[in-house]
Amino acid sequence: MTTTPRDGAGALGDHSARALVDRIAETAAESRRLSAVRFDLIDRLRLEAEIETGATWHDPDDLAWRDLRAEVAAAMHVHEKTARTDIELARRLVHDFAATLDGMRVGTVPETHARVLVEHSAGLAQDLWPTYEAELLPFAGLLIRSRFERLAREVRASLDPETLIERHRQALIERRVAVEAAPDGMAWIGALLSAEDAIGAHAAVSGIARGLMVDGETRTRSQVEADVLRDLLLDASGLTPSAEPGAAPGASPGARRGLRPEVLLHVPVLTAIGEADDAASLEGYGPIDAETARQLCADAPGFLRILTDPEDGATLSFGRTTYRVPAELKRYLRVRDEVCRFVGCSRSAEHCDIDHTVPWAEDGETVENNLAHLCRGHHRLKERNRWKVHHDPGAVLTWTSPTGRTYETRPASRPVSKRGPRIGAAPRAMTEWLQSTAPPTAGHPDF
Repeated sequence: MTTTPRDGAGALGDHSARALVDRIAETAAESRRLSAVRFDLIDRLRLEAEIETGATWHDPDDLAWRDLRAEVAAAMHVHEKTARTDIELARRLVHDFAATLDGMRVGTVPETHARVLVEHSAGLAQDLWPTYEAELLPFAGLLIRSRFERLAREVRASLDPETLIERHRQALIERRVAVEAAPDGMAWIGALLSAEDAIGAHAAVSGIARGLMVDGETRTRSQVEADVLRDLLLDASGLTPSAEPGAAPGASPGARRGLRPEVLLHVPVLTAIGEADDAASLEGYGPIDAETARQLCADAPGFLRILTDPEDGATLSFGRTTYRVPAELKRYLRVRDEVCRFVGCSRSAEHCDIDHTVPWAEDGETVENNLAHLCRGHHRLKERNRWKVHHDPGAVLTWTSPTGRTYETRPASRPVSKRGPRIGAAPRAMTEWLQSTAPPTAGHPDF
């Protein structure tokens, strides 16, 4: 995320507020620089320990190595496991990903993003590390951590798609259900599943809950989703009972049977037909292996066609003929944005409004380059008119805050660095397929 003051922007907000925001940004940059210093010092200590005591990271059970871990843990007031992680991170930043550490030294790369970059390089061939780092680093200052982590998975998968299949098979062995204690008599329940199962299950729960949000429902959407998941787990029928006179508090007023959730899967054509093993992309998750993608394609009842560079598969402009965004354009925008397009927000586009950047009342058009997803909260914030937004080419949104600082947000489907499109994007002429459990719409032929 870049922040640059725009000429004359000081008039948008109080000068003292602008100074405070600038100071907050400066302290964040200073924190990143201090993190770089810390990692430099940790690695220097590691190297000295290797020389003086023979401590080696190759043998984690070596007593000299454990002595080093204990020293670092005590100095930082953290657990030894945390110290071990930081020692390894420092070693890899100093010796394997020096450009990332340089970015921390100048205050542009957050420590959280550096950790993500290093962690997702595990198992990647050493000769691919420079390309991997070069592709990710331009986005370390643009994306929040969760979106940067997804991009790291995508770049990793694009560089080494063949091993993704085997790594997924091995990871599948570890699938499990877990319960985690929470305060006030509550507990979290989770399941480590194959990605398509987890995303599909979430879509099913969300879809059933959406059908239950009818007049008279007193629960919030989140409460209904929690109740649906409970009933799916505890009731063989998997349906929240309808509320009848005298029903217990919290009972739902109705249930809708036969709901078919929509899950989007982007699969390069050569992967779909078995001539390549390039990774596919599952909405809400990111890259999945080619073997799983082909299985999902085999089970899909229908497909909608879109192009990596949209050409004839979707109508993107409807001008002033309609305010309501047509279904075909909605699908394209959902694929393009994936999340709310406000600064730092990661709420799924599925649960966002589609906003006219230039309002319809001010002659804004229903066209791709005047539409973007905003969650309800940020939609309302924009309507206050203190935050200004400009829709730039390539669906880049430039936001100007009340204090005059500017921030860019970029579409999820085509992040572009100064060096051009990132590696991992499908070739320009490559056709992707938008999998949908809903029947194909008019103008989109079946696969």
